[in-house]
Amino acid sequence: MPRILFGPHGENNSTYANAGNANLGRFELGSRLILPDGRVYRLCLNDGTAEVAGNLYQSVAPVGDHTNVTADAARSIGAVIVSATLGATSAAADIYAEGAVHTNDAAGEGYFYRIRRANTAGAAHALAAASAILTVNLQASETVQVALTTASEVTFSRNRFHAALIHQSPPTAQLAGVSPGVAAADRFYWSQVGGEAAVLAEGTLLAGLPVQAGITVNGAVENAKRRVRSGTTAVTGITDSGALLTDQDGAEVNIRAIGNTVSTTYDISAGIAYNAPLVGMCIKANASSEYGLIDLTYLGN
Repeated sequence: MPRILFGPHGENNSTYANAGNANLGRFELGSRLILPDGRVYRLCLNDGTAEVAGNLYQSVAPVGDHTNVTADAARSIGAVIVSATLGATSAAADIYAEGAVHTNDAAGEGYFYRIRRANTAGAAHALAAASAILTVNLQASETVQVALTTASEVTFSRNRFHAALIHQSPPTAQLAGVSPGVAAADRFYWSQVGGEAAVLAEGTLLAGLPVQAGITVNGAVENAKRRVRSGTTAVTGITDSGALLTDQDGAEVNIRAIGNTVSTTYDISAGIAYNAPLVGMCIKANASSEYGLIDLTYLGN
């Protein structure tokens, strides 16, 4: 499993060459580096493009054709491989190394298995063509706990620190941290997931309040926002009434019903939800498109 390393200031700016296999770095993907001031980093492999300082990164988006796919062969308790027939998207060799396969339905459902690290090419799995069988080798000591049948359904997931890219707006996968901007293309680097970091700002941030991944600007953060349930509902006996809602930026939203005996208004009676994952708390707000100081508290460090 990923190790915990303690290093001096500046160690977070180290990068390492990719030795040629999909996940072959100096340490396991996701290994933690903790600096003396408490900042936390995770070992990450970029997606083949140079890192951009202060940008928020995410994992590769899940592949629908590798999700909820049917096992091609039964696997008994104690088996060290799992296989399934993919949909119409191929899987390059070892892209799921240090990732996971979980059984999402039918026989054996509810179990999670770690996929082996690719210390040599193909050690995790070979290339699988579109609509072909993908067979993954499980991590040493990982074994199938409940027998799988040809009705079992499984899902393959990449390690979130493998081939990380600047987060899409809104994100399309789990966040992988903030880049220190030191890694050239195809390098392993330390992605920051905890402590203070300079991060690209979308809009005017508010010091002391939470920020979320940007929903219109890739790689940025914005003030955390919640959405109310949209839709309509009939309201009887309203002739002209309304209400004002104020968001955290101070803007007022008028929700109004106008009519004689029956009118329609927005339904805000249901629950609320975040519309992007939280990243941290704003310490110092800088101008939009500049870089604010953010305490990264929600990145699962």
